[in-house]
Amino acid sequence: MRSLQLTNYRNFRRLALTLGDEPTIIQAENAQGKTNLLEAVELLATTKSSRAGSDRELIHWAVASPTDELSAAEAFGRISAVVAHARGETKAEVILRILDSSDDGSGPSVSKSFRVNGVPRRALEFVGEINVVSFAPEDVDLVAGPPAGRRRYLDVTNGQMSGRYLRALQRFNKVLAQRNQLLRQVREQGGQGQTLPVWDQELATNGAFIFQERARSINGLNAFADRWFRDLGGWGQRLEIGYKPALAEPEGVVLRNVPAETDAALGAIHSAFIQALDRGRQRDVAAGMSLVGPHRDDLCFVVDGIDMNVYGSRGQQRLAALSLKLAELDLLAARVGSRPILLLDDVLSELDAGKQAAVLRVAAGGGQTLLTVTHADAVDRNVLPDAPVLHLEAGALIS
Repeated sequence: MRSLQLTNYRNFRRLALTLGDEPTIIQAENAQGKTNLLEAVELLATTKSSRAGSDRELIHWAVASPTDELSAAEAFGRISAVVAHARGETKAEVILRILDSSDDGSGPSVSKSFRVNGVPRRALEFVGEINVVSFAPEDVDLVAGPPAGRRRYLDVTNGQMSGRYLRALQRFNKVLAQRNQLLRQVREQGGQGQTLPVWDQELATNGAFIFQERARSINGLNAFADRWFRDLGGWGQRLEIGYKPALAEPEGVVLRNVPAETDAALGAIHSAFIQALDRGRQRDVAAGMSLVGPHRDDLCFVVDGIDMNVYGSRGQQRLAALSLKLAELDLLAARVGSRPILLLDDVLSELDAGKQAAVLRVAAGGGQTLLTVTHADAVDRNVLPDAPVLHLEAGALIS
């Protein structure tokens, strides 16, 4: 990423950064915009924010909740970046535009659009222009938190590597909603639900691919995560990331160890999914929802046979989460062909000196890294002697 411009984004009215290939340190006190800046870069990569409850929160408050009427030209927010690829430089933009207020009194709604070199793109086509891996203190919840966060992590990671995965996920979610609606109708109104087999086929077609790609990515992450766990000071223990698919493994296919995309494996997973849907149909009708499928998947983090979600200390959980993120950096680089941007949001304050040094060595090892800190002296300049330091205050750069 050569440059980044923010307009009316979070607490930034205007910001323009020129970035080099080396690590960049962003220093600011709390609540000055460090995390917002990294969020903007991540949104350029994934099209979504993991922090915002709605897109309206992403627009500067003076624009999203103005005291005076704004013109249409002023009622927007924008994130724009120039990105260097092997094929040349491209300009990627996310534009957030305020629409008329809704009738329910909840305030104005927001549209989100995407452009590459000025040409409109759908969100599915936009993902992949920039690849990022981000780590923040709250990412310990990937190990210690609920399954939904781990499923989202898998979808974001796989989505950056595969447009086909994003399309399958989008279609699966639409079909899942339709099937669930039909299940509720059958439960409440009776009948046999004659069209359920049609929805089952469509659900299984897309769900089988999601199962397969999640298994492949976890297999790939495992190849790197254990090494990172030990290198970061994992006390000589072994970390294994386990896939817990919400589907009985079909005969001859081990979902936790799918080495590559194969039609044979995909066909077996599809058949197993159809059989599971057929067997569980009455249970699904009683529940009014689909109880089998990738929407109920989970991961586990096991250190020497011990489940970190249940028995891990906070320190072990944090180390496992950091190992996962660094493994993701390696996996994306291998699959995409170039190292993603590494976003490290105030992580040094949560790590002991040995792990801080290991993380800084990763940042110094090549590739673009944005590292936020509250105090510049938190960074060992012996490891990052040439990294420029940018100072933020109230959403603006200061000298």
